[in-house]
Amino acid sequence: MECSVICHHNAQRQQAEQRANTVTWRERLYRWRQLRRERYALRHLSDAMLKDIGISREAVQRESHRPFWDDRGWRR
Repeated sequence: MECSVICHHNAQRQQAEQRANTVTWRERLYRWRQLRRERYALRHLSDAMLKDIGISREAVQRESHRPFWDDRGWRR
């Protein structure tokens, strides 16, 4: 009896983790729009502002030219 309760609890926990790791299309689209806005804003910062935050203009160019779906670190 104890094994079935523990097994059931483990199965419920695994299902909850899978739901938490699932990204909906709405979330994905929202994130892509957010990335586009962030990259646009970054591209338009002045050289003095970039120096303050420690990012080179070359790094900004690389980041701003990445495709919108390229989002390292986002849940997949």
